[in-house]
Amino acid sequence: MRWRFAILIACVLPVSLVAVAAPCLSYDKPATLTGKVAIRTFFGPPNFGENPETDSRETQAILIAAKPVCVNANDEYDVETNQTDVTLVPPRGVNWKTYAGKQVTVHGSLFHADNGHHRTTILMQVARIEQVPK
Repeated sequence: MRWRFAILIACVLPVSLVAVAAPCLSYDKPATLTGKVAIRTFFGPPNFGENPETDSRETQAILIAAKPVCVNANDEYDVETNQTDVTLVPPRGVNWKTYAGKQVTVHGSLFHADNGHHRTTILMQVARIEQVPK
């Protein structure tokens, strides 16, 4: 009798976990994420940190996602799972420092890092940002 229960649990548990998992997002499609904005500064050209005295600094807004982000694979990139840091690429005129440390919801489209200036695996071209009420 116990082995029947064990088999039942082994069959039902994976199905229930799959049903709870959120679907992955897709690159270049509308996406909405919520989280806290962190402002981070990274070393830039010419040596990206190898020579800090002469390297420039690049300041970027990073969304620390409230829930890990999953993005489907496409022709160029593999699936990305459990991503919590997403670089926010602002629309013209947005000053991210006003959102630093605050909970926000951002709407836009995701794209994959493709050069040395991209500090997270996933980036979002932001179309709209809303501060989450406390």
